[in-house]
Amino acid sequence: MKQFLNITLTALVMLPAGCATPSRDTAQNSGPTETCHVCKFNYDLACVCVRLKDSTPRTEYQGITYYFCSDDCRAEFVKQPDRYLPKPAQNIHRVLRSTSP
Repeated sequence: MKQFLNITLTALVMLPAGCATPSRDTAQNSGPTETCHVCKFNYDLACVCVRLKDSTPRTEYQGITYYFCSDDCRAEFVKQPDRYLPKPAQNIHRVLRSTSP
């Protein structure tokens, strides 16, 4: 009985920490989709793909519109957008200067 209560309590505590996407089936319906970069950064794979609607949370950053699965993800992105965006590819080819005359 104690184990059942511990599992139930743990599930209830973790439930609010989940993403706010309505359901998996809704996200898979046809229509335009975008990536929730906050969920992608947090490895919340259930919410990465966001179906776009007029009510979809969004913000603009550096001239680009970003979409989110919830207002909470949008608020996190607005606080630190560079944290959640993919890092640009670094130039792996470096020009070596010769130190000899």
